[in-house]
Amino acid sequence: MANLFKKISLITLGLLVALPLYAGQALNRIVAIVNGDAISQTELDNYTKMIVTEMQAPGAALPPRDVLQKQVLNRMILNKIQLQIAQQYGIEIDSLSVSQQIQNIAKQQGVSVETLRSTVEATGINYSDYREYIKTEMIIQMLQNKEVNQDVSITKADIENYLNSPAGQDNSGAEYRLSHILVALPESPTPEVLKKAQNKAEDLVAKLKSGADFKALAISNSAGRQALNGGDLGWRNAGELPSLFTTYAPSMQKGDIAGPIRSSNGFHIIKMQDKRVSSETQRTETHVRQILIKTDIHTSSAEAQRTLRLLKQQIQKGADFAKLAVAKSQENRTAEKGGDMGWVDESTVIPKFYQVMSKLRNNEVSEPFETEEGWHLVQVLERRTQRTSDEAAFNKARESIWLRKSNEALEAWSKRIYDDARIEILLDGIESKENV
Repeated sequence: MANLFKKISLITLGLLVALPLYAGQALNRIVAIVNGDAISQTELDNYTKMIVTEMQAPGAALPPRDVLQKQVLNRMILNKIQLQIAQQYGIEIDSLSVSQQIQNIAKQQGVSVETLRSTVEATGINYSDYREYIKTEMIIQMLQNKEVNQDVSITKADIENYLNSPAGQDNSGAEYRLSHILVALPESPTPEVLKKAQNKAEDLVAKLKSGADFKALAISNSAGRQALNGGDLGWRNAGELPSLFTTYAPSMQKGDIAGPIRSSNGFHIIKMQDKRVSSETQRTETHVRQILIKTDIHTSSAEAQRTLRLLKQQIQKGADFAKLAVAKSQENRTAEKGGDMGWVDESTVIPKFYQVMSKLRNNEVSEPFETEEGWHLVQVLERRTQRTSDEAAFNKARESIWLRKSNEALEAWSKRIYDDARIEILLDGIESKENV
């Protein structure tokens, strides 16, 4: 039950900023004011409790509660800022969209909505509050798509440069699982601030090389977006790694520490948690096409899903998928080609897309489904098993570059909106606002 809840309840950390005070609770002290909006001690306590619950894995080392709360508050502040920006844009999520998203989460986990609800409530979380978590996640995701993801562009030169780079020429299929700590710097640090940050980073490296728990130190000290997840960047190939790390990762072995690595925004420390290499010399490629509807302030998640359901009904009645894709798809790279994505494989599309695509028979059309890119309707045309084609390699490069660029853009945007905000921190032990 605990593992299931870990997958479904905190899909993004930091959502308890949207959690209202429970009925009957007295007003309590304010721990931070963000552009005039308050964060209360109760909100902070509730969120910290949730984080601790999520981190109660066997052998997990947690920092002291006051240290953890400092990091938690920083994350809550960033989410508060994002919600404020979303409100300015008029971004809203209706109740039906929230219900549909919860249905999707339950389906992904192979359980019913009722089972999901029981699992949530068994942890002591009110189900109505859980709906608020999901709603807030959806709002923040929609905002990030508007502010960051839709502006990420990939040129043919980007792809060609990648394919000619050491990472692009590496056909070993190597993937890396790195953990990351960022000791942040302001935009124009004084020599004293720079030296203090460097000393802190070097001290952290020394502790890590002496056996300190990386996850606990990341939670306590990192200013990266993954700090509350112990700095875990997940599995990525070389092209998906932050550009700064690509010269280090290939030569690192499991357990190795690298850093401090200086960049414009601070000092970075990375640890190679694991690495793997695919032994497959052949892979299954799928010729697939899609219709994509993106969600934004003008198109809700429910509206996008409803549009694709109507399009599928038309296809089932004989309408031409390609013509509908030309007319309706918002995937600029493929719409003019009738939604044709060419030959793709597991490494060239996002996981949720692959999960749906892999279950379809030739010429079968999927049900509408949602990913971080929007809502999709997919049709498989044919499959083949062979060595990786040039087309699949091109698609893989494009997806790797998009993931790297979008992550780097999101990091920069998050830092900018945090630095621009008016933040007053009233929690004991935190003297000034820090980058997150």
